[in-house]
Amino acid sequence: MKINIKAAVTVAAVAAAAALGIFAFCSFQGKYWFRSEPKLNKAVINLEKKPLKSRVWLTTQPCRDKLTSEAQVKIYDKIASYAAEADRDEFDLGDAGKDDFEIALNAFAVDHPEVFWIDLESSYTIYEYEDKLCASLHYTTSGKELENQKAKLDEVVEKAAKNAPDDATDYDIELYLNDFLSENCAYKTDADSKHTAYGALAGGKAVCDGYSHAFQLLCRRLGVECTVIEGTSDFNNDAENGHMWNCIQLGGDWYHIDVTWNDSTDSSCGVEHYFYVNLTEEQILRDHKISGGYSRRDSGKTGFFNVFVPKCDSSDLNYFSLNFVTIKDPSDDDQILASLIDSAKNKSDFCAYVIDESVDFNKTVKSITDKYADSWIQGANHYTGGNQKISDDGKVIFYENKRILAIVLNYE
Repeated sequence: MKINIKAAVTVAAVAAAAALGIFAFCSFQGKYWFRSEPKLNKAVINLEKKPLKSRVWLTTQPCRDKLTSEAQVKIYDKIASYAAEADRDEFDLGDAGKDDFEIALNAFAVDHPEVFWIDLESSYTIYEYEDKLCASLHYTTSGKELENQKAKLDEVVEKAAKNAPDDATDYDIELYLNDFLSENCAYKTDADSKHTAYGALAGGKAVCDGYSHAFQLLCRRLGVECTVIEGTSDFNNDAENGHMWNCIQLGGDWYHIDVTWNDSTDSSCGVEHYFYVNLTEEQILRDHKISGGYSRRDSGKTGFFNVFVPKCDSSDLNYFSLNFVTIKDPSDDDQILASLIDSAKNKSDFCAYVIDESVDFNKTVKSITDKYADSWIQGANHYTGGNQKISDDGKVIFYENKRILAIVLNYE
């Protein structure tokens, strides 16, 4: 399910974004003349850098490892065998019941985003005989057409992998793939194969589960563990459709990431493409709802459930924490100014800040727009010189529910 990102922020706050030129100009003009240039204390990422040539497919099956009975494991493996051949014949469930089959099928689908040809709309048929229970999988394609589609998907995946950053951390790879999907996939509810990695990557069009399976597939191609999470969201008016996103493992810790919602089609500045990168469970639950296990699924509505939901309680690699200076007192501007200078030197489109939880968001933002922002711009221009001079026709945008303030930067 796709949202207009402006619906997820405080619309009134965005509408009230103010031109920098209206800020008070002269009161702080000389503040930085006799002050040495502040240097940004950049966050240190304690992750191993890996050469691109060493990044190979992951073959782990985390959901299979979470199955609770031998019957479920056997059905999982039988599904894998039949799915690989796109064999439409029914197969005996043996000691497994219908519940075991549904759990195993869900686990297999989550572990194998590359198997895009199982029809997610109808999925399977159960046959009840006097002495046994059988099932058959439903496929969207087979034969030569399937082989052609597999080849096309492999081509796109390998191209994305080839262009990934070399000598990079898993976190660098994550950001690259988040951007790759934003640039190469569009949210379309009427697209073919919209629920699959094939639709997102080979077709360039998908909905949330297509985005999620594609992100998972690309992560696993580049040696990064990733899974998908089923649920709903606070912004989904049709809960029957649900929502899907990912959990990614970085440095031994798991984090939530929603690449669908990061691909904002109506963004005010680039910061919105990273709102949902590496959140804790507490943070993702502010506007997402994680479906329970099979026994706790809502069979009357969605029927969604998860076999495996990693524990996500680390904030070490939260995108905001790593990349944005936190503002508690706007007058304590050493790192605030250093961040703006760094953004200007890199000709960034914006410079963003986190408003600390300990202060009133709206009062702090008002203080910044009324009193401080123009001073910061003048200070940055003092240190960067004419080559990266920020013009006064930018604007301040703030997102109350994310506690983010962004200064959109234009240059003279």
